[in-house]
Amino acid sequence: MSAIYHLALADFRERVRRFGFLLVVALAVFLGYQVISGFFELRLGSYRGLLNAAWIGTLMALTLSFFLSLVGFYIVRGNVQQDRQTGVGQILAATSLSKQAYVLGKFTSNAAVLMLVIAVLALSALAMLLIHGEDKTLNFYQLWMPFLVFSLPVALFVAAIAVFFECTPFLRGSPGNVVYFFLWFFIITPISGDLLAFSTIEQGMTIALQSQGAAYAGGIVLGAGGSPVEMQTFLWEGFDWGVVAGSRLVYVLAALFIAGAAALPFERFDTTVGRKSSAWLAGLSLPEFPNPFRRVPVVVGRSDLQSSQLSPVQLSPNFFSLFATLVAAELKLLLKGRSPFWYVVAVGLIAACLLSPLETVRVLLPIAWLWPLLLWSEMGVRARCYGVEALLLSSPASLRMQLPVAWAAGTLLALMLGSGALLRFASAPHFLPGFFAGALFFPAFALFLGMLTGTERPFQILALIGWYLGPLNGLALFDITTATDLALAQGISWLHLSAAPVLMGLAFLARRYRQEL
Repeated sequence: MSAIYHLALADFRERVRRFGFLLVVALAVFLGYQVISGFFELRLGSYRGLLNAAWIGTLMALTLSFFLSLVGFYIVRGNVQQDRQTGVGQILAATSLSKQAYVLGKFTSNAAVLMLVIAVLALSALAMLLIHGEDKTLNFYQLWMPFLVFSLPVALFVAAIAVFFECTPFLRGSPGNVVYFFLWFFIITPISGDLLAFSTIEQGMTIALQSQGAAYAGGIVLGAGGSPVEMQTFLWEGFDWGVVAGSRLVYVLAALFIAGAAALPFERFDTTVGRKSSAWLAGLSLPEFPNPFRRVPVVVGRSDLQSSQLSPVQLSPNFFSLFATLVAAELKLLLKGRSPFWYVVAVGLIAACLLSPLETVRVLLPIAWLWPLLLWSEMGVRARCYGVEALLLSSPASLRMQLPVAWAAGTLLALMLGSGALLRFASAPHFLPGFFAGALFFPAFALFLGMLTGTERPFQILALIGWYLGPLNGLALFDITTATDLALAQGISWLHLSAAPVLMGLAFLARRYRQEL
């Protein structure tokens, strides 16, 4: 137990010193602000609770549980991989620390980070009560017990899954980020009535509504505020928490079981595992590049010999040929090592877009562009991951050439995967701005986040969340390709079209800053 405690404490202290930790806290504060401002609200048909301590605590805890079930996973994962990359893991593997103790220590550290997010939202609930409360009675028990009973088990469950993914070889990399999203979408969300306590909350509030004579037909919604239906209020005084807490212990036990099971696939930082799969770059053959720089011969006298040896360089007139060659090489890097299955799915998506009705193509295009998500996410971080960033930064025209080449290759990949949709949209030109907005925005966004953060994870997270909110749930701002009529009517695609070069400019500044370090 002492080893687990000290490992978790050291890991937590190391995390709180990172800039990313400040972003986590800022994200928690932002979420709390969205609830306080009324962006998120809890509705039961046409009813909502009176804004007292019990209702605000339940609303904030339920919103937080939903947030932690998805974003919490991406917030905490990465600490095992950090040990692997920095060599700390190999040092720990040489000690007497067991696999079980290491895994449980990382689980404890993950849980501590998510508990800090819970604490921030608990304070936000108090602020909401004091600012917007219709009954400002300070009932701390009913205000904060929902966080302990509803949000804490979710945090522990997600912390355990994050450790399990990091300790499982085929789930610990970028594919694991995508796998978890679809696991959340197809499994965790459908069972959210139990895990996120929607069923428990609806049952308790139904009893309160019926006892107050409300004509409530069932149905609970946690979503954006501004319901078109005029809301009626009822008094919600909270749960008998001793009864409710017992049913939530099963998720605490499940979290401990999953965390313990993570030690089974954990290879204890054996560097020989997966060495072949990680060495694909070594066998990569690239085309011969024409030299874009040449020395200008200077015919001068003997006295000017030194100046002729230090003659300036001039750009080759074959610039466009060079640019095309570099784009082809970058595209080859993006596609290198992909399995035949990847290409089969890509061809299937292109054919589906080509053969489907136009309205169906609008929905299929965002799905088709989910397929190269992992490829795009690598563009801004590949050089850093393989230890050649310093070499590239010292090369000629590193700022003027490398980022435009990467952006062009990423855009070309989008055009290839979306070629079926592009041909279909030719007969409906009003859909073309959305197509080109996605083709330009996604690789630019990936490059910007990669240059800014040094990791592929932020792009993967934000792109998946944007896909979930936009094309899937119809939130117009995130519907880049205008899969919905609302986004088309609001001209959202033009916003993202104009944002793409801005993001490239920001990526340029981030790259220049790294070059000057």
